[in-house]
Amino acid sequence: MPEFSSSHPLPVAEKLPLTGPRLSLTAYNGDDLAALLPFFQDISSLRYYLPTTIRPFNLEQLEGLLSGWNDGQSNFVFAIRHEGQICGLVNLDDLDFPNSHAEIGIAITTRLQRGQGFASEALGLLLDFAFGELNLQRIWCRIISGNEPSVRLFTRAGFVQEGVLRRHVRRSGDFRDMLVYGLLRDEYLAAKTL
Repeated sequence: MPEFSSSHPLPVAEKLPLTGPRLSLTAYNGDDLAALLPFFQDISSLRYYLPTTIRPFNLEQLEGLLSGWNDGQSNFVFAIRHEGQICGLVNLDDLDFPNSHAEIGIAITTRLQRGQGFASEALGLLLDFAFGELNLQRIWCRIISGNEPSVRLFTRAGFVQEGVLRRHVRRSGDFRDMLVYGLLRDEYLAAKTL
């Protein structure tokens, strides 16, 4: 069962910009790139984060990658900030407004801030935004098999496994499955009223 609770089913306009007890979701900017670069140069971190070929990025490549992820039309990237400093990214990709769904992704990019519940808080803020402000009906995510922290994060938020893309990603010479999880708006609302 999701651990998000609120006296209001979804956020009201006064709560935007997206802020929680410890975190805020804001636009990322060029000044954030240097802080994000160590994450995008760490192959062990990227192993489960990027669903494509993993490789270390330089600053110019990272700027291009994030620019593509944040076109402002169907793809949005938010900086996760703790005490004003970026500690991760959360994104909505391939927003399909006619069909009312989008893919979600998240990474806590600072090792010292992992394991503190930041991913759960940031995920809740973005789900409130997606189901409330954007009025989407379905949010889905892809998780590379073996990424148990992400499976736990999304299942605690109420996502259910909907499918498996078998042997979809190659990592260290082995093929791994890509797990597909989804959450419907009415499921999320029902959980928030508990």
